[in-house]
Amino acid sequence: MKQSPVKSLVFLSQKGGSGKTTLSVHTAVTAQENGERVVVIDTDPQQSAMTWASARESDSPPVASISAAEIDKVLEAARQERMSLAVVDTAPHATPEASRIAQIADLIAIPVRPSAFDIAAAGNAVEIARAAGTKTVFVLSACPFRSPEIAETREVLAGYGLPIAPVDITERRAFARAVASGRAVTEFESDGKAAEEIRALWEWLKGQMA
Repeated sequence: MKQSPVKSLVFLSQKGGSGKTTLSVHTAVTAQENGERVVVIDTDPQQSAMTWASARESDSPPVASISAAEIDKVLEAARQERMSLAVVDTAPHATPEASRIAQIADLIAIPVRPSAFDIAAAGNAVEIARAAGTKTVFVLSACPFRSPEIAETREVLAGYGLPIAPVDITERRAFARAVASGRAVTEFESDGKAAEEIRALWEWLKGQMA
């Protein structure tokens, strides 16, 4: 029986602190809760996703820490294990490696905080994604509650002509508290606002990958 390919969702940004790891681990758990067989691939030398995994009581979803050069091999192993989704956390400021990962992605999600520095850095990630020819979307992350900068950021990002996630990921304490205990917000505070946002984000991202 022919095995189905593993879909790959890559969180890509050329700026540190954009929310890549936060979105990666929370989205991965949410996808798993919704029936996906998920592996998290951590290509960031800081290994933040691995740190989260080491604090986690559950060994699912598994987290693999690798270099970008190993991505094809790991995806093949995931396919053999009948995984359906690979969520990839990338390193900032690593253009050659980022380009390699962008080429294997089914969907690239560029996290952007509503700040001038993040908006300025978004263009670099868009260039990498376009060079790879991979479908790309923006996700507004770590948004201050009811900040006017959110609408302003959406307006600027719209100029790239790429889809923007309709849900804003708000900067909530639940995200940091969940990660510190090796959990995702859907496990830490299942009926909370943070969990609601991540579930809505995953549903939208899944639709973009379809």
